[in-house]
Amino acid sequence: MSWSTEVKLGAFVAATSLAFAFLILTFGEIPLFKPKMKEYVVYFEDVGGLSIGAEVRVSGIRAGTVTDIVLEEGRVRVRFAVEEKFRIFRDASAQIGTLGLMGDKFLAVYPGNPKSGELKEGEEIVSSEGVADTDKLIRELTRTAEGFRLVAENLNRILQENRENLQQAIVNLRELTRILNEIAQENRENLRVLIAQMSTLTDNLNRTLPSAIASMEKLSEELRGIASENREDVRALIANLRSISDDLKGDLPLLVSNLNDLAENLSSVVSENRDDLRKTLANLSDITEKLRRSSQRLDNILHRIESGKGTIGRLVTDEELYESVTKGARLFGEAGEVITKTRIYVGFGGEAYSQGDAKGYMSLRVQPERKTYYLLELVGDSRGRVYTEQIVGGDEIVKKEFKPELTLQIAKNFFVGEDRYLTVRAGLKESTGGVGFDVIPRRGVRIYSDIWDTGRKDRPGERGLNPNLQVGIQLRIKGPLYTRFGGDDLLNDRLRGAFLGVGMDFSEDHLKYLLGGMGGLPLP
Repeated sequence: MSWSTEVKLGAFVAATSLAFAFLILTFGEIPLFKPKMKEYVVYFEDVGGLSIGAEVRVSGIRAGTVTDIVLEEGRVRVRFAVEEKFRIFRDASAQIGTLGLMGDKFLAVYPGNPKSGELKEGEEIVSSEGVADTDKLIRELTRTAEGFRLVAENLNRILQENRENLQQAIVNLRELTRILNEIAQENRENLRVLIAQMSTLTDNLNRTLPSAIASMEKLSEELRGIASENREDVRALIANLRSISDDLKGDLPLLVSNLNDLAENLSSVVSENRDDLRKTLANLSDITEKLRRSSQRLDNILHRIESGKGTIGRLVTDEELYESVTKGARLFGEAGEVITKTRIYVGFGGEAYSQGDAKGYMSLRVQPERKTYYLLELVGDSRGRVYTEQIVGGDEIVKKEFKPELTLQIAKNFFVGEDRYLTVRAGLKESTGGVGFDVIPRRGVRIYSDIWDTGRKDRPGERGLNPNLQVGIQLRIKGPLYTRFGGDDLLNDRLRGAFLGVGMDFSEDHLKYLLGGMGGLPLP
């Protein structure tokens, strides 16, 4: 039983979709690039709202998360994990910080001095400082205000002690101002005349001096150019005339002799081949007669067509039949042109994120013309929909909900060169509204960005989150194989991370070649 190329293509696409769905639903989170972590303990009197999962920053760099918070004998024990590459020393200290004026709490760790020795995993950081409370802030502000009051009192005392000196200085300034005013009043007319004359002189110079200087410079340059350039030209012209005269004296007799020889040779050739020339002329006359008879036959054929005789004649003379045939041919031509220009691409791939999550996708891109295409993607994301629930005791637990997501977009290409263009995409991005931009600086390189999920449906329990912004670079390795990498969720500090992915993008030519090579496989 033989299978057509369309059936093979459909079977291949269905098998690939089932395989990706199985991988995504089976494995869930894939800790491919999750770094090794080590845990430490620190005690606080008050954590001020610090929660499990909060960021841990070592010297301001995001290094891990808080894993456990327990009240133990009147103090709060905080257990946190940091990446193995960050070294914590025995004199390290920790305190609770705030992201912004009203932001989330995070654990700030200062690693200490390497000379004190490295702190082993699981040991306690002895030095800690809790979060600052409102009462302490008010006390500090009160002490600061008291200091300002003392400064004001000292300044007032200094002014009281030096009041006479200040009054005398003010009197002197007034006297100096009066004298300067009298001098200006006495010489006001002279100053006006002087300023007017200077203004007139400056206007005249600005108007005439640049043109005069430019004319003088131009005249000087022209005279210098004429004097220097023409001297060499005249010398070269005289030398060339002398050279030509000398050459003609020697070559002119030889040239005349060669022309005479050529005329004699031509006369000799004509005399020797007179019979051949006559035969050639006779053949040309015969050919001319045959062309005349062929022209008459063609005229007869055209006359029959014009008179409507024969199939071609009826087609030409019957305007209704001609228009029907023309319209049918045009429609078939337009349909064939659209089918020929339409390109179909099938792709699939996967991405791994630095937080330990993974994403798989399968795409179908239909491009009816060079400037427009339609993109359909089925996406499986191990991050899923994240939300929290309250349990007994006031604690929170984090839960995830997984379901396939759909991307459906229309894209427009704006070309700036043969292989360089800008693409604008809009529509659904992973089941939410989104837009995207692609820049293709050259063949095989694509710089892309997507922004979507303005309502953050993936984290409904968290407020104040910005839309998801992803920026990446896709590099074509060989044939349909490509790799991509970049940054994810760049507008949110706590969720920001990197990703690395690989995939394949098959055009219809690749699929025909691949499925054509499978003709010998025993398909059911």
